[in-house]
Amino acid sequence: MEDLKISDWIATDKDTFDLTKKEQDEIFKRGSVISIKHKSIFEPVLSVIQKVEGQNLYFRIPEIFLRNNVFKGDQVFCNVMQGQYEYIINGHICEIDINYPWLVEVASSQIHKVKNSRKSKRYLVNFQSKVFSNMLGKSVYAIIKNISMFGVSAVFKEDIDPECLVNVSVSASVNKGENLEFRAKVIRVIEKAGYNEYGLQIVEIDEHNKDILDKLIYRLECDETEYVLDSLK
Repeated sequence: MEDLKISDWIATDKDTFDLTKKEQDEIFKRGSVISIKHKSIFEPVLSVIQKVEGQNLYFRIPEIFLRNNVFKGDQVFCNVMQGQYEYIINGHICEIDINYPWLVEVASSQIHKVKNSRKSKRYLVNFQSKVFSNMLGKSVYAIIKNISMFGVSAVFKEDIDPECLVNVSVSASVNKGENLEFRAKVIRVIEKAGYNEYGLQIVEIDEHNKDILDKLIYRLECDETEYVLDSLK
């Protein structure tokens, strides 16, 4: 499989900005939620930064790393969202410690600062979901990689045209045994290495599912780090 490129992680038409040392210290710190992309794993996975030493950062091992042949020396992209910007580290894994506290050490070689243009705050998540469209005639497996009050970013392999309407069912673990369900419009498609990333804008959601979404956003707003750490236990 080919190495990852920065264009596989962010849209190539976005502007990048230099990151000051002060910004780096404020963004990449203990407790920050981080999204990691590795070439052997289809979807980005979440973890939480445990410590930072110089250009090296440490995060809790996601279980999927242990199941998908992630090794010392592998390249990864690590993404942190904060305010109007997202920050992407291009680095490689220096060490994987399978003893408590189960840490992965990543050495950064480049850091990109990218301005995003979304109208509402997005939260990094890693939810399994099903997406159905008349164009496909079936439901497909997808991963929701971020979510807001107005839409989601989803990754899956199948092709759907912009402006298509899709039904989305998200396993978000808010109400036990219930999925978050809504109808959305495809407003953005970015081709990645082996899959597509879709921007989906919510266009129809009933009161019950709006309540589920409100509860989810509230929980993420209160403590996004705790939410992610719970999933790593």
